Amino acid sequence: MVNQKQIFLDGEADNWFTRNKKNIKKISVTKNRMVINVIKQLLNRQNSPKQFLEVGCANGEFLLILKKNIKDYKIFGLDPSQKAIKELKKKKVNCQVGTADNIPFKRNMFDIIFFNFCLYLCDQTDYDKIYRSADKALKKNGFIIIFDFFSKKIKKIIYKHDERLFSTKRDFRKIFLKHKRYECIHHDTFKYSKFYKVKGSKNKDLVSISVMKNKDF
Repeated sequence: MVNQKQIFLDGEADNWFTRNKKNIKKISVTKNRMVINVIKQLLNRQNSPKQFLEVGCANGEFLLILKKNIKDYKIFGLDPSQKAIKELKKKKVNCQVGTADNIPFKRNMFDIIFFNFCLYLCDQTDYDKIYRSADKALKKNGFIIIFDFFSKKIKKIIYKHDERLFSTKRDFRKIFLKHKRYECIHHDTFKYSKFYKVKGSKNKDLVSISVMKNKDF
């Protein structure tokens, strides 16, 4: 069985960053604005400074925009691309090379963990590890935000940049909602073309933004 995580750590994450580096800033303006608005709504629940982790941060374009919009946020990043993290460290952002199934930060550290369009490329066999890793790093009453592909039925599609890999499209909330510690407090779906340019009119892919709350027991 192909281990997608290892392929990304061994170089495909760097390849992705190289392919998309010039466009990262402009291709997701609408998405970034939407996610920041959601975060601001969550902030209204509590006014103290926040610790925010983005999983799939690339070179930190979203993190730096977030920092400009919400001054008291402490931002952290995680990405499998060594090139992206090297660039982000030059911007003096606390970040590390790593993957969603093994978040290398302290227990109960973050108020919000944001999975930014990365779960669709994770190994399905790692979903439980992803849950446990995020749950460990998240504070009580913290929030998980997911922006990713959405499909009611699970779809597995060959990744066009490397035929050894697959893109999985599904309801990624279920990684967390199957555990009683989490509840969904926000969920919206949109056409993929609302955020990213697509060739032709046949692309029917959906994306969603979802917010799960960690219940305080």
